[in-house]
Amino acid sequence: MRYQRLDLNLLTALRALLAEKNVTRAGEALHVSQSAMSGILSRLREYFDDPLIVPVGRRMELTPLAESLVDKVNDLLLRVDATLGTKPEFDPARSRR
Repeated sequence: MRYQRLDLNLLTALRALLAEKNVTRAGEALHVSQSAMSGILSRLREYFDDPLIVPVGRRMELTPLAESLVDKVNDLLLRVDATLGTKPEFDPARSRR
């Protein structure tokens, strides 16, 4: 599903990338290959017009924009999980239909 040009399936990948700060480990967490994760990162970089993670010495660091997204993405996905995880209860004895 797309929302304002963003494939919403990329949000779980974004959360993994922000947490791991590593394409290979984020891919492993999502059970996708490193090359697939690189493609996902490329699409996210294009959408946000920001590199999101950059090499600093021998490790990867989040850009300021990526840092600002960490809590927002986590909160958003928690809300989605809570919303979709709630099933309406149906009691036929109380129904007025």
